[in-house]
Amino acid sequence: MSARPRSVVLAFALASLAGGLYGASAARYLSAGGLEVPGSESHRAAESLTTRLRLGAPDVIAVLERSDGDVRDSAFAAVVLDGAERLAEDPGVAAITSVFDTGLDSLVSRDGRRTLLLVDLRGSQAEQVATFARLAPQFREIFPGAPLGGRIPAESLAQEVANRDVARAELWAVPFAALFTLIFFRSVVAAALPIAIGAFSLASSAAVTRGLAGATEISIFALSVSSFLGLGLSIDYALLIVQRFREELERTIDLADAVATTLDTAGRAVWVSGGTVMVSLLVLLIVPVPLLRSIAFGGLLAVATAVVGSLALLPALLAWLGPNVNRLRVGRVVVFGPSRFWARIAELSMRRPVLTAGSCSALLLALALPALRMEAVLPDARTLPAGSDVRRVDALLADPNVFDPSGASAVQVVVRTNGPVQEPANLRLVQEYLAALRGVTGVSEVRTPLAWLGDGGGTAGEPPRREALELQLARTVDRDLALVTAQGTDAWRSAGAGATVSAIRALAHPGLEVEVGGPTALLVDIRSTLKSYGALVALLVVAWNLIVLFAAFRSVLVPVKAVIMNALSLAASYGLLVLVFQDGHLSGLLDFEPPGGIEATIPLIMAAVVFGLSMDYEVFLLSRIREEFLLDGDNTRSIVAGLSATGRTISSAALILLVVIGAFAAGDLIYVKEIGVGMAGAITVDVTLVRALLVPATMRMLGRWNWWAPRWLGGGGATALGGEAEARRSVRSG
Repeated sequence: MSARPRSVVLAFALASLAGGLYGASAARYLSAGGLEVPGSESHRAAESLTTRLRLGAPDVIAVLERSDGDVRDSAFAAVVLDGAERLAEDPGVAAITSVFDTGLDSLVSRDGRRTLLLVDLRGSQAEQVATFARLAPQFREIFPGAPLGGRIPAESLAQEVANRDVARAELWAVPFAALFTLIFFRSVVAAALPIAIGAFSLASSAAVTRGLAGATEISIFALSVSSFLGLGLSIDYALLIVQRFREELERTIDLADAVATTLDTAGRAVWVSGGTVMVSLLVLLIVPVPLLRSIAFGGLLAVATAVVGSLALLPALLAWLGPNVNRLRVGRVVVFGPSRFWARIAELSMRRPVLTAGSCSALLLALALPALRMEAVLPDARTLPAGSDVRRVDALLADPNVFDPSGASAVQVVVRTNGPVQEPANLRLVQEYLAALRGVTGVSEVRTPLAWLGDGGGTAGEPPRREALELQLARTVDRDLALVTAQGTDAWRSAGAGATVSAIRALAHPGLEVEVGGPTALLVDIRSTLKSYGALVALLVVAWNLIVLFAAFRSVLVPVKAVIMNALSLAASYGLLVLVFQDGHLSGLLDFEPPGGIEATIPLIMAAVVFGLSMDYEVFLLSRIREEFLLDGDNTRSIVAGLSATGRTISSAALILLVVIGAFAAGDLIYVKEIGVGMAGAITVDVTLVRALLVPATMRMLGRWNWWAPRWLGGGGATALGGEAEARRSVRSG
C-alpha cells in the first residue's frame, strides 16, 4: 500500500476537521441584506437619506401598546421615556426615538393605542447584532410583550433560522443519503466514500465563507445554498466515480490503471460538470446586485470543494482502499452491469423517435407555460418564520388600518437645490416641482413640510403645530437637500406602482437634482438591472456550454441539442416555481406564505446551476454512448448500450441529490425553498423526460450526424474521448 494516498487522505482529513471547527459559527458573520443595485438611482437616494438626514431604516423597532387608553397619556409617556433612558445606557445604542421627544404623529397608530420606539445602534452589522442580543432580554423586561422588529432583529433571526435550517437539513440529508448509497453499493465502505466527500465540501466552504465574511458582506442565503449544493454535488459526483471504479476493478487487476481509467471517464464528466457550473456562477458576478453575487460566490465555493474532493481526495481514497472498497458487505455486493430496464426504455423511445421527441417537447413546453406570467418580487419579512416578532411588527406596519403606511411604502424623492432649499428662488423651484408631482398619475398625496412654506420661506396657511413643522423641517431638510414623499394609489410591488416611479423619474425638474428611491424604486431598479444583464448572462452560459460540449465530443449537433434540452428543463422548472410560490399551490405542504411572486434573483441563479447539473448527466451519458459508437459505428446499439450502462447510476445519483435538496427546501427560509424546489423540478424533468426519452429519441433521429463536425473544427479526427474509447476497445478485445 503506497504511503502517498494515505498522506493525501490525512491532509484532507485534518483540513476538514479544522475547517469544520472554524466554519461552524459562519452564520453569525453573514448578512440578510444585499438586495440593492449600487450606483442606481434608488441606491443613491437611500445613501443621501442615510448620510445627510440619517433617515435610514431603524435598526430596531418596538411596538408598544396600551390597552386601556391613548399612548400619549403623560403617565404612559413617563414609563416609555424612563425605559428608553435605561436602554440608552448601553454603549452600543446610538439613539432612541419616540413620539414623546419628536412629536411625530406617524409614530402613533390610528387608534392611539400603539406607538413605535425606534432604536439606532452603533458599529458594524456584526456589532449591532451582538448589541441586540445583549439588549433584547432587557427590552423584554422593561416592555413585556412588546414585539421587536426592524433590520437588526430580522438579521439576527435570519442568522438563527439559517443555522437551524442547515443543521436540521444536514441531520436529515446525510443519513438518508448514506442509506441510499448503501442500497446502491451494498457495501458500507463504498457507501461511506460519497458521504466523506460531502463532509469535506461542507467544512471547507463554511470555513472559507466565514473567513471572507470579515472582509466583505456575504448573504446569509449563501451559506444555505453552498451547504446543499456542496453536499448534494459531492455525493452526486462521488457516486459516479466510485461506481465506475468498481466496474474497472471487475475488468483489471491493475489498481493504478483502474484509478486512471475512472478519472479519464467518470472523472472527466465530473470535471466538465463542475467546470460548467463554476463558470456559469462566475458569469453571475458581472451582475451588480450584491445578494446575487453572494449566492454565486457561495455556489462557487460549494462546487469547487465538491470537484476538489471528488478529483483529489476520492482518487486517493480509492487508491488506498483498492478492492477493499467493497468491504463490509450488506448482502451480496454486485457491480451492476447493463440494465435491461434502461435498455428497454431506450428501445421504446427510439421505436417512434419523432413521436417521442414531439410528445416530450410538448409536455415540457406545457410545464413551462406558467413561467410566462412570472412576477419578480423583493424578499420581505415573509421569508422569515410565521409567528416571529419580526413578522408581527412587519404586519402591523404594513396594515394601513393600524399605522400610516406612507413611511414604509411611499416613493422617496430626494431633491437637491443650488444653495439652501429655503432660499426664496430655490423654494419657488421646489413648489413648482411639487405641483407637477401632485399631477402624476398614481400619486395620491405629496408630503413635505416645505409645502407649508411660501415663496419667502414664511408660513403658507396654518400648519397644525408650529413646533411639529420645525421638527419635520429639521428631519427632512439639510441645507441644499430635502426629502419629499409621494404616496401612491397602488400596492408598492404592483406594476402600477412601478409605472408611477417611472413617471416621477421622467418628470421635468429644471434647476433641481432629483433622485427617486423607496421600496418600489428599488424593485424597479433591480428588475431593470436583472433584465439588462439577463440576456448577457444567458448568452455567456449557453456559449460556455456549447464550447465545453464541443471540446468533449468534437460534435456540432450534440452541443446544440443539449443546450436546447437544458433550456426546456429550465423553463419547466420556472413554470413549477410560479405554480408553487407565486400561485401558492403546495403552500400548506411546504409550510410557507405565498409571496405573490418569485424572488427577483432566483431565475438567474437557477439558470446557472441547472445548466451545470444537467451537464453532469449529459456528459456521463454521452461519454458512454460515444465509447460504444467508436467500437462499431452502430448508432442505435450504442444508444441502448450507453443508457443501459449509465441509467441506474444517473437515476440513483439524481435521487440522492433530490433527497439532499429536499432536506434543505424543508427549512423555514422561502428563498432557499424556491431554489430547492426549482432545482428539484429541473432534476426530475432532466432525468425522466430528457435523459430517458428525449436524448435516445433525438439521437436516433440524427443517426451518424450526432458525431459530425467539419474538419476545420476538428471533425473526423480523434475526439477528446478517444483515450477512453481505446482503453475500452482494448479491454474488450483482450
